[in-house]
Amino acid sequence: MIPLVLCSIAAWMVIIERIVKYRKLSMGLREFHLGAMNLILQREWSGLKTLCQKNPELPTAQVIATALDRLQAKDDRLRKTWKEAAERKRTLLNAELRQYLWILGTVGSSAPFIGLAGTVIGILGSFSEMAKQGAGGFTVVAAGISEALIATAAGIVVAIVAVMAYNALQTRVSGLTLLVRIQCEECAELLALQEDDLRAG
Repeated sequence: MIPLVLCSIAAWMVIIERIVKYRKLSMGLREFHLGAMNLILQREWSGLKTLCQKNPELPTAQVIATALDRLQAKDDRLRKTWKEAAERKRTLLNAELRQYLWILGTVGSSAPFIGLAGTVIGILGSFSEMAKQGAGGFTVVAAGISEALIATAAGIVVAIVAVMAYNALQTRVSGLTLLVRIQCEECAELLALQEDDLRAG
């Protein structure tokens, strides 16, 4: 039961942390995007940089900051590849959004087997006790077996919670990934239209 309790604690920590993070990201991304689009249209590059620096936890802000750094670089080779650099940054940030979800997948797949192992060990202990007492019958081992089966039930419950949370969070991540992609593409389109002005600035 101790490994199952630890697995359950780890799973709930990941669930709570990810839910809070995704909720903050969802709200912050929309607010940031409106501000960034307005600043790009107004060609306020210093203000755009400041906005990105104030929101380092937002993927879109990090991607735009990367694009601005490349577009305003002194090396012409860096300026020409700003779109590729921004896309690489977005890909890395998408991977970070899935951080810690592997823990839920691991708990969901391993918890039933941990519970089953506990049940087997408990049953073996019951039969060992029966052998020591020299008595037989169901009544001798019933208490031990019923206690051992609790481990299997606990393992199944922990696995169900972890798998359901894993699937739900994966869906949430897919939505956030799509949102970040759309926002980055919209900002990149506007930056491309004002590329010459941005380089001069």
